[in-house]
Amino acid sequence: MTAYRIEIDQSLCSGFGTCVETASAAFALEGGVASARVRVSDDPTVLEAAAGCPMGAIAVYDGATGEQLA
Repeated sequence: MTAYRIEIDQSLCSGFGTCVETASAAFALEGGVASARVRVSDDPTVLEAAAGCPMGAIAVYDGATGEQLA
């Protein structure tokens, strides 16, 4: 099972909340800005959340290799 490392550039986030709608176990909105509930997840929906971020504020990396996946 792949572990995904999640990073959010909060300076890019505009609080659309798409990530929360897609992967609510991994993301939350706090003060109108996205935050990661967890830093590492095995849930592949975090990739969809990153891809759906209109501001490109979310990056997801393979936890084993460090390769950016989204």
